[in-house]
Amino acid sequence: MRSDYPLIKIYIARHGETTWNVEGRIQGRSDPDLSPKGVTQSLALLEQLKDRPLSAIYTSTLQRSILTSQPIAKFFNLPIQKQPELDEIAFGIMEGVQIFSLNEELRREWERFKENRFTYRIPGAENFTDVATRLKPFKEKILRNHPGQEILVIGHKIVNRFLIGMLLEYPLEEIQRMEQHNGCVYLVERNGEARVSYFIDGEIREGFFFAPPNHPLEHRHRL
Repeated sequence: MRSDYPLIKIYIARHGETTWNVEGRIQGRSDPDLSPKGVTQSLALLEQLKDRPLSAIYTSTLQRSILTSQPIAKFFNLPIQKQPELDEIAFGIMEGVQIFSLNEELRREWERFKENRFTYRIPGAENFTDVATRLKPFKEKILRNHPGQEILVIGHKIVNRFLIGMLLEYPLEEIQRMEQHNGCVYLVERNGEARVSYFIDGEIREGFFFAPPNHPLEHRHRL
């Protein structure tokens, strides 16, 4: 399927490192602050993008996303458009718990979720289908509102995977193999075909970061 949209460049960044990232705690909808390294990463993101003609900045409603965006928004004199659709997946009773110190009950819940991520909900949480459903209208909105422009989206690990997968029209089950560390920015360029690349450690590379060798993810996807 071919797209009728003019070329749009969408930079998709993950928020800077948080204090809970450092402690290995599950975040979800909880709202820890950026760590000192996370603040540095927000400035590094500005350095990467300062020469681009950005026309819009979107974040989630969580402070780790908003704080990461602030240096860029100030530099470009752009408003920060906070979107609840970009909030990280809710992890319910798992939030705030260190992933390496789960009790027996939480370990069982985590294993059930890992086996059926698109259907199983940890108590108080979302599953992957919930995330994809709320994110789809946002994807359509940015394609509709920003033809021919370059925009920045600062989201979260799981939400960003889904957004990139939707923009590439890539199977959402497969896109879960994609990695995005706090210092990694993806660029999706989309018109008649979609192309993905990533920025890390000052380098630009085509494709996905840490794509497993037995499951190659193509760099270009016909639409």
